[in-house]
Amino acid sequence: MENIISIKDVTYTYPESKVSAINKLSLDIHRNEWLSIVGKNGSGKSTLAKLIDGLIESESGRIIVDGQEVNEQNIWNIRSKIGIVFQNPDHQFVGATVEDDVAFGLENQGMPRDEMVKQVDEALAMVDMQEYKTRDPQSLSGGQKQRVAIAGVLATKPSIIIMDESTSMLDPNGRRTVLNLVKQLRKQQDMTIISITHDIEETELSERIVVLKSGEVVQEADPKSIYNMGSELIKYGLEEPFSNQVASLLRDELKLPKGYLNEEELIQNIWKLSSKM
Repeated sequence: MENIISIKDVTYTYPESKVSAINKLSLDIHRNEWLSIVGKNGSGKSTLAKLIDGLIESESGRIIVDGQEVNEQNIWNIRSKIGIVFQNPDHQFVGATVEDDVAFGLENQGMPRDEMVKQVDEALAMVDMQEYKTRDPQSLSGGQKQRVAIAGVLATKPSIIIMDESTSMLDPNGRRTVLNLVKQLRKQQDMTIISITHDIEETELSERIVVLKSGEVVQEADPKSIYNMGSELIKYGLEEPFSNQVASLLRDELKLPKGYLNEEELIQNIWKLSSKM
């Protein structure tokens, strides 16, 4: 697979800290994959995102984004390829209206007004928020605010989107809506998703999960392999999937197959077994 991001032996220590937040970390992120990065608070997840976007500079090692090394000479080119959706969308809003806010990144790029209006409308259509474009962003619900934040990112047409705990402040319905939206957008266009999350539902949508501990990669595999670790996941700051917990309780009694079963697979197996009784 082609790598869109290559991180090689990167170390970063915050000022006045004696312990490195990122410690000789190496990781390849494939073009157009959905990668989830998980770990306990302080494991280095958000620090890694800042390093990729050039918001902080590593002490050692190299980060290559789409063929360019992250450094002072390339930083603006690299940032034009990356969009970040943060935990709290209120911290991203700068415009008086939804359309003003979505246009902010394009204005910074010096885009002509006619083209900018077109791209704002396209981005709002992607997240189904066209009818709200003249509204004050602060008057929207949490899920709607996060959609607008995503539209602001999409308007700049990045090839990489970093979701930094971007569903953690939403209720279950809002979380599902945002995740389904991102899933749908990926089908429509090439896009690499890096999801920093504690939400098990979000990791299930990814192709690969990377587990960080003390600034180092300690596990790296597809979701099914990670979930098969069972209760051991807790020490890495990731809850065991609910379907896994239910299957563990029922496995001996109903003779369920070994290994991880998602909710749909669990229900199908229970129906098959119950129909034979």
